[in-house]
Amino acid sequence: MAETGAVNQHSLLGLPAELLLHVLTYLEPLDLAGTARTCRALYAHGYDDQIWQSIVNRNLPVPASEPTPLKTFRDLYVAHHPHWFLPRNRIWFSDSEPSGKLVVARYDPRRGCIEAYAVVAQRGPHTIEFWEKDRGVIIHSFNPRISLALDQPVLKLDVDSPRTNDARNNNPSDRGYAPPSCYSKEILMETFADAGLYSSYMLCRTLPEAAIGAQTRVWPPLRLPAQTRVRNDSADGYNSLGHRPTRLDEVSQHNFRLRKWVEYTGRRSGPMSFHSPNNLSAALGMNGPYFAAGLTSSERGGMSIRMPEDITTFATLPESAYMPTADKPWQGIWCGDYSGHGCEFFVILQPDKQDERPLPEGMDWLRQWFRGGRRGSSSSASSYASAQEDIDYAEAAGEHWQAASNADMTAASSSAPQTFRQLVASEVLGGFTETPVGDADAPAAHETDYKDVPSGRIEAIKLTGDPNIPRGEYTFIAPDIGHGGFMRVADEEIFRGARVVRGAGHIAGRGFQEGNVHSMSNVSKSTCTNAPKDQYTPSQLIMISHDRVAQFWEGFGHISYYQRVDLDALMKYGLA
Repeated sequence: MAETGAVNQHSLLGLPAELLLHVLTYLEPLDLAGTARTCRALYAHGYDDQIWQSIVNRNLPVPASEPTPLKTFRDLYVAHHPHWFLPRNRIWFSDSEPSGKLVVARYDPRRGCIEAYAVVAQRGPHTIEFWEKDRGVIIHSFNPRISLALDQPVLKLDVDSPRTNDARNNNPSDRGYAPPSCYSKEILMETFADAGLYSSYMLCRTLPEAAIGAQTRVWPPLRLPAQTRVRNDSADGYNSLGHRPTRLDEVSQHNFRLRKWVEYTGRRSGPMSFHSPNNLSAALGMNGPYFAAGLTSSERGGMSIRMPEDITTFATLPESAYMPTADKPWQGIWCGDYSGHGCEFFVILQPDKQDERPLPEGMDWLRQWFRGGRRGSSSSASSYASAQEDIDYAEAAGEHWQAASNADMTAASSSAPQTFRQLVASEVLGGFTETPVGDADAPAAHETDYKDVPSGRIEAIKLTGDPNIPRGEYTFIAPDIGHGGFMRVADEEIFRGARVVRGAGHIAGRGFQEGNVHSMSNVSKSTCTNAPKDQYTPSQLIMISHDRVAQFWEGFGHISYYQRVDLDALMKYGLA
């Protein structure tokens, strides 16, 4: 048998302490905890706070130097396990209809808490000017001030936030409720200062890809890239096994839920009443009612009236989908000017060719437009709706269909459509009239474009929305930003040098009713009372820079701007 010294010399414990610590930093936290239980030597190394500081900082964009308010980084990690995915993924958006919410999650090293705040924007000073290319088109200025709503946290997890108890839920379920575990419990949060308002946080269970079909209600929607998705409907308050994890490997690292409710009682009760998550029963006995999931009555008597609750599901995006690269410089989180609806946030995606989803059916009537069949920009006569600041897209769409149905069909069919109304009338009759080859008004071929240009598609999908186009829906698409979609290089002063490519903007009536423009192809329809209200309209995307673009909504006679959101600045907002 080999001598003990020889064995140790060639074993893990035979490594110098510095190398052993370095090796242990590659372990996952649970593996490190298991390793520390094997022997006293590894126990000492496994509890070294240098390792745990490194583990904590893996999840933080700005490394933490102190474990405040706890004594060690290991204690800090355990206190927030398994919620470190919140600051690691940073950007989250909700499924609340129709507006949704964009939030930034981060770790506050001063208080040792994980928190999330809503991203908000103000349009800033507003001016209008007329486009020198067409004096009937109005350009709206847009210089948004983007910040975090620090006065009201959306999520706040302290190191001692209390969890729900293991009381059975009285609601029936044919799927069975998730058995009690630290992963199925909810965490009560201190996010409301007003009496009677409560909120709690819960983990989500990942839905297997095999269980997701085209009609499955999931969050995020399938048009958005995601590493995992979760179910987005429930008849039992998301309490069943299909929604709540019971083991760590079931916990979604890319979703979470928040529960909010109102309860009127004779006494104020809130998270500040609880000082020890391990002594929740005592806290209940001393401080009155506690109203999280699974607790249906007030402790120590008294009457409470509980209002209907609201459960919101959040999701994040893969960083590769919104971080710009040399080949995909427009990817990112953007803020847009949506007139009367105010500022809204959306993500610009530049999917690889193999990842492109089919264009929406509502764009079918624009295929000739995308191929360059209709050239040149619309004249001022094409502005069928007012471009005033509080324009209602739904009303404008209705006017558009009414004008189209009453247009002179004979004139529209005898020549190539030159205005937007004639364009729609032509489509109602059954198709476009392509610009003849050699037409003097047609722009030159792509030789007039820049030589080194991007390629592929740009998709803009709303992360926040409005009653017309809600969150999770396309707001505009440019199918080809390369030579195939090129229209011109801007020579007007305000956009000089910018490439202009063909696109389509999304418009809809209030309530976002789905439809297909081809349902209007019957020329016997003389009114738009039955017209579909979810449509795509020709637009021109003016690519000013990688951080700023504009869109000419041809049918509305106005140009609006979009601005990239500085995520790094948001992460630091209010921390200085």
